[in-house]
Amino acid sequence: MNIRHIVLILLLFGVCFAGVSVTDYSISKESFRPGEPGVLTATVSNPSGSERVTGLTLSIENPYEISLTSSPRLADIDAGGSTVVSVPFRVKEDAKTGVYLVSLVFRGYVEESAGASKTTVNTISVPITVVNEPSFSLTVDKQLLSGINTVEFTIANNGGTAKDAHLSIDGDIALYGTDKVYLGTIQEEKKVEVMLDSRDVEDGAVNMMVVLDYEDDYGYSHTLETELRMSVRNEQLDLIFLQKSDLITRGDNDLILEIRNDGDKSLSDVRLSFDDGIKIKQGDEYKFGNLNPGESATVSLPVYTELAPGLNLVDANIDWIENDLQKTESRSIPITITSDADVGVFLEAKPLPLTIGSEHSISVLVSNLGSYNIENVDVSIRSPAFRSLDISDKQYIGGLQRDDFSTVQFLTIINASAEDSYPVHITINYRDQSGEWKQKEIEQFITVYNGVATDESPLPLFFVLVLMAIGVWYFKFRKG
Repeated sequence: MNIRHIVLILLLFGVCFAGVSVTDYSISKESFRPGEPGVLTATVSNPSGSERVTGLTLSIENPYEISLTSSPRLADIDAGGSTVVSVPFRVKEDAKTGVYLVSLVFRGYVEESAGASKTTVNTISVPITVVNEPSFSLTVDKQLLSGINTVEFTIANNGGTAKDAHLSIDGDIALYGTDKVYLGTIQEEKKVEVMLDSRDVEDGAVNMMVVLDYEDDYGYSHTLETELRMSVRNEQLDLIFLQKSDLITRGDNDLILEIRNDGDKSLSDVRLSFDDGIKIKQGDEYKFGNLNPGESATVSLPVYTELAPGLNLVDANIDWIENDLQKTESRSIPITITSDADVGVFLEAKPLPLTIGSEHSISVLVSNLGSYNIENVDVSIRSPAFRSLDISDKQYIGGLQRDDFSTVQFLTIINASAEDSYPVHITINYRDQSGEWKQKEIEQFITVYNGVATDESPLPLFFVLVLMAIGVWYFKFRKG
């Protein structure tokens, strides 16, 4: 229930009494920017069946941030009648984001049968929301598109802070590989590189519709649509490249590429070589052979790359023979790199041994085994041997740098039915360098005892401590 609903309930409650009543109100806009004008409108009624309200006046109590531009004059209201009162106002230039209450006090006199009169008063406090809304201007670093291009957008903000902002493209030109780009918070300026796909657009000038969705300081959602004038000039060579295999960074992989001739010309001896970023380990080029219109060819070669995870535009050269003429064209080939992100887990319990009916703290050490940092790491555990005593069975770690590790603890009570070895299911969620969410599930086993173990020899504890030391050394000091 928002502020307006609460105010309306109070208004309806006031109708139950004789005299002047305020039965409704409205504001010309949902929110106002500093320096912006507005109008507050209130409906004033006389619910009495026989009494007339005379000498009706209005006094207004307004905060510093809201200034009144004029005060209306009111007329008498017959029994059962009503009138609409409009109060113009302006938000001051230095007003800060917030909700400000403007109180309208209506005062009049009710005529009674004996010739006497009594005073009737009704007050309403109207909330006016002030938000310094963002004010955007968009520019791009290039206006000529040819196929798939990387374009840098600059979003300048001359207003208030924008939160949870997303950028999307509506029209024939489209974002490549995604529907929208997350921008986050925009204060004064934000630069972001996006991939635009204009392969299905006819050559010439075209208006590209850029859509910016965001929330203002007060949580209201807004959508801004801006047209940018672009030029499209696609290459005559109409070849489509499709990646048919995963390519893991910093590892030996077989990169499978499919090429399709969507043009109307026959091409002979089609070859592709990468300028930089991807090293072909057998030879220096992909050989696709001859391609008639509509035909495809697929080639697999072992490659090595250190490109960052995510979608990359890799510079390449395409060579072919057309009408007995040798031709060459430079092209950026979209290649998706998969992260080698992986995590390891080490369990520790205190106190030992784990006994039925006892409370134990189970520590889970999570190590980043990949080549890049990972973010938003969280851990959850479950087992038929114990029940969690924490509010949640999930613990948040956050970010882990390469070769870094962190430990979280779970307070549990052992509720196993018998002395035995039980599985512990550990789930780790995290986001890799490319922004892709990953989940790894690991199963380890613990031994539960029925009561305190009778073997008082220090050797079992000694071996446990040695294993723990080896585990910590492995995760913290091993070379990447």
